[in-house]
Amino acid sequence: MKLGTDEGPDAAELGWWLFATALALVLLTSLDVYLGWSVFGVFLYYVARPIARRLQHRGVPPGVAAVITLTVIVLPFIALLGAIAVIAFGQLSTVRVADVERLVRTLFPGFDFRAIPTTPERLSDSVMELLRNPSIRSFLFRIRGFVGTFATQSYNLFLTLIFVFFLVRDERNIADWFHRTVADEETRTGEYLHAVDRGLNSVFFGYTLTIFVIIVLSAVIYNLLNLVAPPGMAIPQTMLVAIATGLATIVPLVGRSIVYFAVVLFLAVVALETDPIRLWFPLLFLAVMELAFDNVVRTYIRPSLSGRLFPTSLIMFAYLLGPPVFGWYGIFLGPFVMVVTVQFLWVVFPGLLGRNTVETEDSDGDGNDSKTT
Repeated sequence: MKLGTDEGPDAAELGWWLFATALALVLLTSLDVYLGWSVFGVFLYYVARPIARRLQHRGVPPGVAAVITLTVIVLPFIALLGAIAVIAFGQLSTVRVADVERLVRTLFPGFDFRAIPTTPERLSDSVMELLRNPSIRSFLFRIRGFVGTFATQSYNLFLTLIFVFFLVRDERNIADWFHRTVADEETRTGEYLHAVDRGLNSVFFGYTLTIFVIIVLSAVIYNLLNLVAPPGMAIPQTMLVAIATGLATIVPLVGRSIVYFAVVLFLAVVALETDPIRLWFPLLFLAVMELAFDNVVRTYIRPSLSGRLFPTSLIMFAYLLGPPVFGWYGIFLGPFVMVVTVQFLWVVFPGLLGRNTVETEDSDGDGNDSKTT
């Protein structure tokens, strides 16, 4: 076949592009069920990458650095996330309608709790059926479903860890191949992908890790405070309150304070209804969390972990809209989509309009410059 004509190369190239498009569609369709775990793997990669790079700079081979990072950092981190999830679900399952009604009536005296639905109808029917017929068959069916789900998710987690290992070990080879084959670092595509990489590092290693650290520390503090709490004045569902505290961190200015004052209001009302002398405990809670803990967060935790590449409002909407839109993995996919979109608007879109991007001062504290018009 002659390729010297004007039509030949164009037709062959068009055919290859069509084949590439079809191949991409097949891969996307086939791997759609692993989207959540893939995004979780990308998050773990950005958590592990700084540690692995420090080890490599000290002369540790990439493969050994990847194994050490996965063993010492990633696996304990996943275990911690699993423990948080188990405790949270355990506490959530112990929340009774009477507890919710007591909380609402304490915080909002005179509120007619019967005006809002308390329990989904299907859940109530399922519980009543289980109570009426607690047969061995029903129990075994639930155990079988649990074992099957556990085995499937364990396998997915294993694949995710392998994915993270190869990303950490071969990141330089992947980057070199991309720059040689697809786009050089000086091209617009190379600049855009570099900006996306910088943004994901800022969001995943920065904001997300900050949220988890605050959840863990606040849970420890809440349980320690409960050790000195007067009878009947313990902070309820400490892990759930800690998760709310961590997630509230992404709300500008008043995020965690909203959670603190809600707990203080609940404890104060309980103290006034029982013994006003017990008001010292909500005051102690407010002093520890609002003054001591928040100062530690602002002075040490956020500057050490959180990048400042993106406006806080964008981060907030990415985390809040991610889970409702995408599901459980939306807490990782939401920020990912935000980074890809915002960096496109900052790096590529001005050039499409015929405007040049200019360098601005470093906004994320890691020596990297952001792009703007």
